[in-house]
Amino acid sequence: MPLHLGVCPYRLLFKHPFTTSHGMRDGTDSIFLRLEYNGKVGYGEVTLPPYLTEKPHDVLELLHGAVVTGVKTIEGLAKLLDDQHFWAAHPGCRAGLQMAYMDVLGHMIQSPVAHLIKATQIKQPISLVTLGVSRPEEVPMKLRELPQSGALKLKMEGPRSIPMLRAVLERDPRPVFIDANQGLCSVREFLEISATAADRLLAMEQPFDMNDRELQTGAQAAYEGCIYGDESIQDLGDLERAKGVFGGVNIKLMKCGGLDRAKQLADRAEELGMRVMLGSMSESSLGCTAMAHLAGQADLIDLDGPWLLRNDPYRGLDLRNGKLVMPDGPGVGAVLAAPLQFSPVCA
Repeated sequence: MPLHLGVCPYRLLFKHPFTTSHGMRDGTDSIFLRLEYNGKVGYGEVTLPPYLTEKPHDVLELLHGAVVTGVKTIEGLAKLLDDQHFWAAHPGCRAGLQMAYMDVLGHMIQSPVAHLIKATQIKQPISLVTLGVSRPEEVPMKLRELPQSGALKLKMEGPRSIPMLRAVLERDPRPVFIDANQGLCSVREFLEISATAADRLLAMEQPFDMNDRELQTGAQAAYEGCIYGDESIQDLGDLERAKGVFGGVNIKLMKCGGLDRAKQLADRAEELGMRVMLGSMSESSLGCTAMAHLAGQADLIDLDGPWLLRNDPYRGLDLRNGKLVMPDGPGVGAVLAAPLQFSPVCA
């Protein structure tokens, strides 16, 4: 039986408008994939925030193109996924298709994805849930809606978000992880924010522009804790260059191009003595559950999309008493929980 690939464009909607230094949005455009082979079905997700260069129409065009539609076997798909040149400008599309591929393989041999990618380490990562940029008076209500976690991740717009930070510190006892999303302009601003959080500060992420190595290096040298690189580290080459600039890496499927590449990044980060964080682009339970199969190699997990969304069409990972709980079952383990309509791809 040949491969059958279906696509379902979908807009994931936040419970509240989500604000970062990139701007405010009410949701994220996604494309869900359904891959069927020999009676086994797997699902994949491509979720693309508007600040990425890869766009949903690019993904649909690629999936409907002759190269993808010409693949008829699982072996042919594996070969295509290994074509580095073909996917160079489309890491999100590859990530979604590779996710569906791994999900199908897992169902074929009745094994979870973690075993397929040899993610066998057993670290106990700290779980994060995210609070977007908020007015101080909004903080209590938004905190009540978030599940228990090991720490809070706060999106900040530089020093002007310090009143929000103080409101969180006054109302919640958890450590805070601060994500500036490239929004800071100086080491002084960095130190002002870190001093405000004081001993509650767990770590920080991407304080400066992704290409500003001088400020990144200066901040990490001035700060005893770990600064994680996000936008600055897209692939293995970036990771090699990040040693000494960042203390850790935030790995995201839509950024690196798939679970196999995420595993390579996690392995190499460990060899370089860097910490590992698993992040997301606000994916649904499908994408977040897929990434969570690498949790045993992570120090931090930031896979909270399911708690920020109001129309998540999948069920998967859970947080119980602040700890990650994975679903039972083969493949990714996420289950379709809404009547999505998948259209077959055609050249």
